[in-house]
Amino acid sequence: MDAWAANNEGRSVMSKDLNVHDVSTKTSHVNILVKNLSLTIPTPYYARSTSASLSTSDLSPGLSPYLAPSPNFTLLPQEIPLPSVDLGAAELELFSYYLSHTARSLAYDEDDLYALQVGFPNLAFRSKPLMSSILALAAVRKCHDLISQPLQRIDKSQVRHLLALADEHHRVSLRQTRADIPIANHYDHVVANAPLMVLYATANHAVRIHVEKTLDAGERTSLAPVQLHWMTLIRAAHLAYTGLLHSTKDFGFLEDFRASPPDITLNSQSTNGLVPLGENGPTPQTEQLLMPIIAATSGSALEKLRTRAQALEFAAHLKPSWESPGEDTELQACLVALEALSSIVNELFHPDQRAYTDSQQPDLEAGWAALSQLSDVSPWLRNYMARVTFSTPPKPLRRTIMWFLNRIPSEFLSIVESVLDTISTSPGSIPDEGIQCEGDVSETTRLAMDIFSHWLVLVMLLDGVWWIGGIGACELGRIVKYTRRKNFFGEFLGMETWWPRSMLNIAMEIGSQS
Repeated sequence: MDAWAANNEGRSVMSKDLNVHDVSTKTSHVNILVKNLSLTIPTPYYARSTSASLSTSDLSPGLSPYLAPSPNFTLLPQEIPLPSVDLGAAELELFSYYLSHTARSLAYDEDDLYALQVGFPNLAFRSKPLMSSILALAAVRKCHDLISQPLQRIDKSQVRHLLALADEHHRVSLRQTRADIPIANHYDHVVANAPLMVLYATANHAVRIHVEKTLDAGERTSLAPVQLHWMTLIRAAHLAYTGLLHSTKDFGFLEDFRASPPDITLNSQSTNGLVPLGENGPTPQTEQLLMPIIAATSGSALEKLRTRAQALEFAAHLKPSWESPGEDTELQACLVALEALSSIVNELFHPDQRAYTDSQQPDLEAGWAALSQLSDVSPWLRNYMARVTFSTPPKPLRRTIMWFLNRIPSEFLSIVESVLDTISTSPGSIPDEGIQCEGDVSETTRLAMDIFSHWLVLVMLLDGVWWIGGIGACELGRIVKYTRRKNFFGEFLGMETWWPRSMLNIAMEIGSQS
């Protein structure tokens, strides 16, 4: 502690010489994360506990809690050290559950476990938002374990309580992270929170899907899955990482960086004897039955998709440029997304034709990458961020498939999310087949949804990953029912022979046999 205090005192003296522009430069790339989290969390229909609830005054009207305000940098005469985080009895129980269950279930190998079970918890004791993210994840994991029991043993009131608690901790983390971005000595904590928020977003969505399938219709109304834009969260973490990686360090700060609080020293023996679960992707049943079918049919499905894209590209060349200026940009985004999808399919089913090799991955400890702002992040955290944002090996099946979201242009994701936002999350509210689709849907939008649906077929292979499993089939099911509306895809393809729908039907049939 004396060494840490001495270093911190040194930093406070040097902080007097900093100006507003310097601090803004140092934190600009971290803003990528929260500024991309422009999402809306729906208010649950259950009562909140008084200890963690947020009043309406906490969130400005019309402003999403995910949006970071413009930083208002104020230089204090002395930098305030990070306070320690105190936990109550219920929070300690959740924290213990995270260490014993959640962290191990999220880790793919020993390096992942090292960060999740030692690195993040150590940081969290000096960062309330990071601790809140850990507790939110623990609550969702505990809920998952509850609903995985036989139906007659499920405590429905505890399921509701855990989901409410997770939501509250997540909201607290978002609000505090937004406030922490301008503070230099919170740098590691803000970066560390990014992957935990991503895990929470997908885990919460997957667990609510599981709850909807498990509980009776009358019991699940307040627990149904909601549109959390989990895809945007995944992209936001990657953008924050790559923003830091490709930014140049201002060496005027060099002495200040050296005076930073010391890195956490992680004991290499901390995880000895604990074997990570290594949830790679499919369940044994999916791997044996569904995966071979998808592998055998994906090639012809992609060929049809390419033919459709080429037809649209040819038609676009025949149109005058002034007729639809925005459509060309959207079409190019679709072509990039299609290329990314093809690359991932090749990597999954034809590993000898991999487009991306390990030698093309950045070396984070050498060369220009070591001179970027990313070098100011603790080494263990830097390496973990590189792995989970799919920037460096290893690439288990789950990371290879989800990598698609980081390789597609933002224009493509905007098209997809604009359609998804019009599809209700309640299955019963989606009109049946034969109802005319309202408004004009462009051919580019149809192509984007076609490409996205093909990717969701691959996501169905991740049913063995607890924080992703169920998302692929659920989202594809919503799209299939929505696109049954008359002529959504035009006359180009028939719904009965549409590959995503065929794969979904096969997956449902296999699931019903288990």
